[in-house]
Amino acid sequence: MSETAELLQQHVIDPEVCIRCNTCEATCPVGAITHDSRNYVVDADKCNLCMACLPPCPTGSIDNWRTMPRVKAYSPQEQLTWDELPAELSAEQLAEDGVSDCAVQVVEAVALDAAASSTGGLAGESSFNSAQYGASIPPCGSGRSSK
Repeated sequence: MSETAELLQQHVIDPEVCIRCNTCEATCPVGAITHDSRNYVVDADKCNLCMACLPPCPTGSIDNWRTMPRVKAYSPQEQLTWDELPAELSAEQLAEDGVSDCAVQVVEAVALDAAASSTGGLAGESSFNSAQYGASIPPCGSGRSSK
C-alpha cells in the first residue's frame, strides 16, 4: 500500500460558522452528512469528495479540510462534540505517523483538482472561503418577522 493511500483530505464543518440550515445534509448525494442538536458532521468513510455540498452552503462553513492519516480520521461521534475546528496536523505530527511531505502534497493536489472540477474553476486556483473571515449569511427569510 502506498503512503498516499494512507492519507485522507478529510472534509469537516466549522461549528462556529455553521447556522444549522440543513442545506448540506439535504444536498449530499451519498448521505455522508448527519447532525444532532449541536453540530453537522461529515463521515469520512462515506464522503466521496464530490463537493455537491459546497456551493449551496450559505456561510462557507463546510469548506474546511484536514489532511491526516486515514486511521486517525475524526469520527462523526467525535465531531459532534466540537465547539471549534481542531488545528491542522503539523508536518512533524504527520511525519510521526510515517507520512512524507511528498505524500501530503499529492493528497492536497488531488483534493484541489476535485474541487476545481466540481466548481468549474481551474486546478490550482483557490476559491474564496467566506468562513475564514467569519462571514455568516442566513438563509432567505431567516430572522425576519412577518408583520
